[in-house]
Amino acid sequence: MSGFKPVTHRYDDALSRVSWDAFERLMAEHYRRLGYAVEHVGTGGGFNRTDGGIDLLLRREQEVIVVQCKHWNCWQVPHNDVHQLIGVMHTAGATGAIIITSGEFTPKAIESGFKFRHIRLIDGRAVRAMLGPVAEPEMPHATMDGMPHWTHARYRPSVRRRSHSPLVAAAAALITMAVTLTVLYQYYLNEIQRAQLEATRASMTQAATRLAQASRMPPTYPGFTAHKPTSTIQGHPAIVHDTPTSKTDIAEWERQNAASMRILEKTTPSLP
Repeated sequence: MSGFKPVTHRYDDALSRVSWDAFERLMAEHYRRLGYAVEHVGTGGGFNRTDGGIDLLLRREQEVIVVQCKHWNCWQVPHNDVHQLIGVMHTAGATGAIIITSGEFTPKAIESGFKFRHIRLIDGRAVRAMLGPVAEPEMPHATMDGMPHWTHARYRPSVRRRSHSPLVAAAAALITMAVTLTVLYQYYLNEIQRAQLEATRASMTQAATRLAQASRMPPTYPGFTAHKPTSTIQGHPAIVHDTPTSKTDIAEWERQNAASMRILEKTTPSLP
C-alpha cells in the first residue's frame, strides 16, 4: 500500500485467517462480556456500506467509546488513522477512542497514542491475549490483507499504478516524436514548394523580359542584295541593279537597260 510499512512480524494463526467482519464481531463480543452496551455501527455489523470511521460504539455508565478495528496482517497502521479517530471521537461526543489491529502500529502511531490520553492502541499481541484461542474459520479469508471490499480502492498498492508509468512515458515519448516528425515534414515540404514556386516565377520573369526586349527591336524587312560592280571587257564597270518589284522600278530598269544597250552598240566595233 502506498506510504504503508510492512509488519515486522506476520502472524499465521486462526485470527489472521478470519474475515474482517468476523474480526469486528469477535471484538464486539469481547466488549459485551466486559459489560459494555455494544452498537456495531461498522459495515461488518449489517448492511451499512460506510462506517464513518467507527466500527463499534461502546457505552457503559458515563463512558462513550468509539472503536475502530483494523484487521491488517501485512501492513502497519500509520499515525494518520490515530489522528482521524481523534477527530471522530470529538465529533461523536465520545469520552474515549480505541484502535484495534490484528497486526502492528508504526512507531509514529504509537507516539501519537501516547500524546492523547483519551485514545488507546491495541496491537496484534494484545488483542490475541484479550480474545484467547480463536476457532479456525471454515473458509479462510483470502481478500487483500483481510480488509473490507470498500477499502480496496483506497488502499490498493501503488506499485501496480507505478508499473504502468514506464509504458505511459514510452507512449508519450512516441507521440511527441511523431508530432515532431510530422511538423518537420510539413515544414520541409512547404520549403520545397516555396523554392519551386520561386524558380517558376523567376523563369516566367526572364521569359517576359526577353519577350519585351524583342518587341522593342525594329522589324527586319527583306532588302536588296548589293553586288559589287564587275569590269567589262572594255574596263567599264557593269551596273548591277536589284530586281525591281514595282511598276516604276520596272520602267526605270527597262530605260537603264536600253541606255546601256545603246552605249554598247556605240562602243563595240562591228565585226567584219
